[in-house]
Amino acid sequence: MIQIGDEQIYRQRDQDPSQRVRVVSIDTSRRNPRYEIEFLDGERAGKRENVPERRLRGPWSGVRQYDENVANWERVSAFELTDVEESAVELVFEALIPEEVANRLWNDNVTEIADPVKLEALIGSSVTELVERVESLTNDEGNELVSPEGTLIIAELACTVNPMPVLTLVLEEEREYREKSKHGWTISSSRGEDWTVSPERMYSRYLESIRPLHELLRGWCGHRAVSLQERLGAAEAEVRRLDLLVTRLVDELRENGHSRFADVIAEVHEEERITPANFRPVVDRPLKPSEIPVRYIEVPRRRRWG
Repeated sequence: MIQIGDEQIYRQRDQDPSQRVRVVSIDTSRRNPRYEIEFLDGERAGKRENVPERRLRGPWSGVRQYDENVANWERVSAFELTDVEESAVELVFEALIPEEVANRLWNDNVTEIADPVKLEALIGSSVTELVERVESLTNDEGNELVSPEGTLIIAELACTVNPMPVLTLVLEEEREYREKSKHGWTISSSRGEDWTVSPERMYSRYLESIRPLHELLRGWCGHRAVSLQERLGAAEAEVRRLDLLVTRLVDELRENGHSRFADVIAEVHEEERITPANFRPVVDRPLKPSEIPVRYIEVPRRRRWG
C-alpha cells in the first residue's frame, strides 16, 4: 500500500523511462485515489504533479528489477501479428490448444507454455527447440513465455498435426458467409432492436477479412488435408444426391403402377448401402473341417435299358 513519503517508480507510459518520485499527499475522496508526487531527479526535480495510481509502478528500491522485466517484455512482445494472423491464431488456439497446456495472452499475443510435454504432443515438435528459435523469457511461475512469432509457429504446427477440426470450422464459416452474402445479416441487440447488414456489405467483409483468413488456415493445414476434406465432402454430397434420385425413381414407379418393382428397388438400395460400418472387408479365420457345411448334390445317372 502506497503511503505519504514513499519513493516510487513513475512512468507516464509503459515505454517511458522510470523516474524517481516521492508521494507528497493522497486524495482518497474519490473512488480511485489520486497521488500528489514530487519529482526527485533530472530536469523535473522539485516539480509536483497529481497522478492516478497506475502511473506508480512500485517502490524505487526495485527499479532495477522492474526496468529489466519491462525490457524483457518489450523484447518478447516486439513481434507484431497482422490482423489476419491474429484471427487465425485465436481460432486455432480455441479449437486445438487447451488453456491448461498453453495460454495465449490476447492483448500481446505472447503465449505462456504451462505444460511443455502435452504441447509437444499437440504440435509434433520440441518445445525446447521452439524456445531457442524465438524470443522468450521465464516468468515467476517458471513457465516459458514465447513471443507472438512463437505463438504463430505453435498455431501452424498444431494445424499440421490435427487439421480436420480447423478445416471443418473454415467450411462452416464459408457456408455461413455464403448465406449472408445472399440475404444479408440481421443483428439483434440486447435492447431488442434489430438492424440488417446488406448482402453487399457482408460480401465486402468476406473479401477483406474472412477469405484471407481461410486461405491462411488452409495453408497451415496443408494441401493433403484440404484435398482429403474436399474429397470426403464431395462423396457425402454425391451420396445425398443419389439418395434423392432413387427416392424420385421409386415414387415414379409406384405412381405408374409398378409398386412391387418399386419396393424391390427401395429394399435393395437400403440393404446394399455402403456405410463406414461395412466398408472395410471382414477377414474371417479359415473354417475347420467340422465347421464346413455338408452340401449334397444330386448327380443325374444314365437310364439303363434292359
